[in-house]
Amino acid sequence: MKAFAIGFLLACVATAADAGSSIIGAGSQTCTAWTNRKKNAVVKGSFESWLVGFISGLNVSGERDIVGGGDFDAIIAWMDHRCLTTPSDRIGIAALDLGMELAKKAAKP
Repeated sequence: MKAFAIGFLLACVATAADAGSSIIGAGSQTCTAWTNRKKNAVVKGSFESWLVGFISGLNVSGERDIVGGGDFDAIIAWMDHRCLTTPSDRIGIAALDLGMELAKKAAKP
């Protein structure tokens, strides 16, 4: 039941984002901006903090721990890979996909 609740929440958020809901901050930028973030330490820090904060928010809003104690490097590496393969995606949409992937993994016994 808990896995269903997390999945449902993430599906609703993903649907809302696709339907035109606003994602603000770094999440509103494209993956190209994510990939270029390393050129400036302040931008790098703000983008990475946005992502980790977003995933943390999804984590506390559900009933199951989807981050398993939180692996900052793994979260950043996932987004690096995603943004290299789909540079036109929005960071926020990619972050939702990461949240759904984490929720699926957390739901496995």
